[in-house]
Amino acid sequence: MKYLSIIICLLLIITSCNESKTIEKTEKPRKVSEVDMSSNDVVHLSTVDGTYDNWENFLEKNRGKVVYLDIWASWCGPCKAQFPHAKKLKEKFAGKEVVFAYISIDQAEERWKQGIQQYDINEYSFHAKNYPKASLFQKNDVSRIPRYMLFDKNGRLVDNNAARPSQPSLETTLNSFLAL
Repeated sequence: MKYLSIIICLLLIITSCNESKTIEKTEKPRKVSEVDMSSNDVVHLSTVDGTYDNWENFLEKNRGKVVYLDIWASWCGPCKAQFPHAKKLKEKFAGKEVVFAYISIDQAEERWKQGIQQYDINEYSFHAKNYPKASLFQKNDVSRIPRYMLFDKNGRLVDNNAARPSQPSLETTLNSFLAL
């Protein structure tokens, strides 16, 4: 009887060791205040709801899509003049693998939030927390706005001075990158 108890215990131990446990990895969105933003290797971003993201992570999440980036500010007249054109272009590319993203370089986050509401650019709209120090801004001499950049489906920067939404050549360029 003693041996039977030992064998049963061993069988229970062996079967419990072989049982695979699925651990779900879900990353909880972090608040901007919870993140160390001392590094300028990435563009640190604040989202509308106050959570943190960074540009490189955003590109990774949108791998397989062409990303058109608009760098703007609420006080920039030429930036604001392009928003209606961007909206029309976005409608033309609806359902296609193109993402229109917006990074504001406003110093005051409240001005950025007012701007995205006023111009209806809520989706993929971010506030840069480390402008002008981030490497994306430094390497590409982003000292004047509006500034537009184009990233291919692999997240590589292919045009650091892309056409404005009002320029007809942009539609052709986007279509050519979609075809690749």
